[in-house]
Amino acid sequence: MGASESTARPNETKDEEKPHQENNNSLGDAIAAATAVATVAAGAAGVVWGISKMLSNDTETEESNRQVTQPSLLNTSRTPMVYEAARGRRSFWSPPPPGRFKMNTDGACHPMRQDGGVQRGPSGYGGILRDHHGNWVRGFIGFIGDQSDCFTSELHGILKGLELLDKLKLKQAILETDSQAAFQFVTGHDDEYLRQKEIVRASWSIIQKCKQLAEKNGISFNLVPGKDANQCADKLADIAILRRSAYVELKDLPQELKYLVEKDVQL
Repeated sequence: MGASESTARPNETKDEEKPHQENNNSLGDAIAAATAVATVAAGAAGVVWGISKMLSNDTETEESNRQVTQPSLLNTSRTPMVYEAARGRRSFWSPPPPGRFKMNTDGACHPMRQDGGVQRGPSGYGGILRDHHGNWVRGFIGFIGDQSDCFTSELHGILKGLELLDKLKLKQAILETDSQAAFQFVTGHDDEYLRQKEIVRASWSIIQKCKQLAEKNGISFNLVPGKDANQCADKLADIAILRRSAYVELKDLPQELKYLVEKDVQL
C-alpha cells in the first residue's frame, strides 16, 4: 500500500499542474488577442489619420493654387489657353460679319516691381477699329503712368474702345480682348475671389461704365485665345508706353502698324 501511495502522488501532482498550465495558456491567448486588436485599431487609426491628412493637404493645395492662379489673371494681359481646341494652334484675327465693325483692344504693363502680388510699372493701352473687310477705320493709344498694372490697362483700353464706338454711333459692333480677367468683369462673369482684390475695387467704376456703354450700343464681347488674334492692339499698347502720351485718337494708320493690318487681311 505504501508503495502504491508513493507512486500515485507524482501522478496527482502532474494532474494538479494541468489547470495551472491551461490557465496560463488562456491568459497568454487573451493577451495575444488584445494585442492583435490594439494593433488593428492602431492601424485603422493610422489609416484614418492618413486619409484626413491627405484630404487636408488637398484642400490646402487647392486653396494655395487658387491664390496663385487667380491673382495671376490680373497680372497678365494674355488669355490662358482655356479652350482645348486652341492648344497647339495659332489664332488669327477674323473679320466681323458684313456691315458690322470690330474693335480690338489691349493693355500692357512693363513690370518694374511687385506690390501686394500685383506687378506694376509703365502701362498703356491701345485699340484698333476695322470694318468687315479688315480695313482700318480708327484707332487710339493712351499712357496711364509708371505705377499701373495690366488689369487696369486692359480695362482702360476696353472703356476707350467703347467710348469711341459710342462717339462714332456704331451699334452692334464687336469688341475683342485677350484679357480673361477684364472679359469676365465687363461681361458680368467675374469671380467673387477676384472681386475682393484692391485693384479690382479701384477699377470698379470703369467696369460699370463699360457695362453701361456695351448695353447702350448693343456691343458684344469676344475673348480671343491668343496674342496672334490681337497683335495689332497689342502693338498699339506698346506704342502707347513708348510715346508716353495721354489718350490720342488715331485717324490715320500708323506706319509701324501697317504691315500687321495688311497681314491680318491676307490671312
